[in-house]
Amino acid sequence: MVVCIFAVIVVGAIAVGALSFYGTNWFNWNTASTDFHFDAEVGATTGTVTLDIDLTTGGVVITFVDNATLLYDIDIEVQNITLERDGDPSVTFAGNTIGLTYTAAGVNVTLGSGVNYTLDIETTTGGIDVELTDGAHVGDVTLTAETGGINLVMTDDVVLIGNATFDLDTTTGGVSIVADLPAGIGGSVEAAVGVGGVDITASGWVQITSNHYETTDYDTASQTLTVVIETTTGGISAVFT
Repeated sequence: MVVCIFAVIVVGAIAVGALSFYGTNWFNWNTASTDFHFDAEVGATTGTVTLDIDLTTGGVVITFVDNATLLYDIDIEVQNITLERDGDPSVTFAGNTIGLTYTAAGVNVTLGSGVNYTLDIETTTGGIDVELTDGAHVGDVTLTAETGGINLVMTDDVVLIGNATFDLDTTTGGVSIVADLPAGIGGSVEAAVGVGGVDITASGWVQITSNHYETTDYDTASQTLTVVIETTTGGISAVFT
C-alpha cells in the first residue's frame, strides 16, 4: 500500500512540474523551444567543485561518466516564450562553482570523474533526478524540490568524499532513493514525513526507530554516509544494500 501511495504522489508531483514548465503549450502540437549547450574540461581545476543549480520551474537530470577530462557538459532546453521574457540562460564557473540560475527550463547535466563534486540543486516546481554511477567522486548532496519529485540512484563504484551527507527535501512531492553503499562506508538513513507513507528497506542494517536505520559500523567506521529525507506531503521510498 505504501508503495502504491508513493507511486501516485511521485507521478502527480512530476506532472505538476511538467505542466508548470510547459504551460498551456503542453497540449499544443507546436511547442517551440531552443536548446543551449555549455561544456568545459577539467584543465587545471583542483579541489572540490560545487554544482549549484536554482530553477523556478523545470526538471534537472544529473549523470556521471568515467571521463577524467570532463568538468561539465550541460544541455538546457528553454521555451521560446520564456526566452523572449527572460533572455538566454548562462552557465558560470567561478570559485570552483558551476552555477546556473534560471526561471523555466529542462536541464541535463553530465559530470566527469576527474574532480570531486558536491551537488546543491533546487527547483521550486519540478523534478530532480540524480544518478551517481560510473565512478562518480561526490561529497555532500543537497536536493530540494518545493513541489515535485526527487529520485536518486547510487551504485557501489561511487567514490564518496569524507563523511558525506545526502539531504533530500520536498514540500509537496515524493522522494525515492536506491543506493548500493560502497565497501567500508558506514551508513545511516532517516526519513520524516508530515502526510504520506515511508517505506525503507535496508537489508542487514539495524533499525533504530521506525524510520531510521544504520549499519552496524556507523559509529565506528572511518567514513560515513548520512542520508536525511524530509517531505511535508508525499511518499518516501528508500532501498539500501
